[in-house]
Amino acid sequence: MSARRPPETSTALPAEALGLLQVRAVHLAEVPGLVEVARAIGTDRGVDYLSDREVAAMLHRHRWLLGRMNSRGAWGGLLLTPGAVGAWFLIDTTDWGTLDPVVGLILCSPVVLLLAAGVYLLSRAFWFRHVWVRGGTRAQVNGYLQILSTSGLALHQLPAWLKPPTGKSWR
Repeated sequence: MSARRPPETSTALPAEALGLLQVRAVHLAEVPGLVEVARAIGTDRGVDYLSDREVAAMLHRHRWLLGRMNSRGAWGGLLLTPGAVGAWFLIDTTDWGTLDPVVGLILCSPVVLLLAAGVYLLSRAFWFRHVWVRGGTRAQVNGYLQILSTSGLALHQLPAWLKPPTGKSWR
């Protein structure tokens, strides 16, 4: 799987993706009236929530994008913070007029590298979030959570990567 592109909903579904399903379609179909609700929400969101393979692909894509967003954001913040502190320290304490250019280059290089790496990783985190929101994965997962809630499954029973931080839906 490519590190740059989110997993598609094609036929190449990893074996572990089916393990991400919280409830199988067979069990959802047993709840009275839920099939109509699932079809209505699925039509609106572009997902057949009664197809295990399609829901597993959507959950796999959601988990993949969340992992990329969180890891890039965390590493970007961890690198940007010491870079910003180093830049502030260098700007505040260094007399640039009397400093040898080679020494200035040696002092600034680590700070510039930290800042550049931090900004790059944060921009990648925001790009993955953009793909998650604009690609419809967020709306599809919110529809799935709506269906699970309608089926009677309590949202506190969900794994952390699927549980929305707001309690009802992903923002």
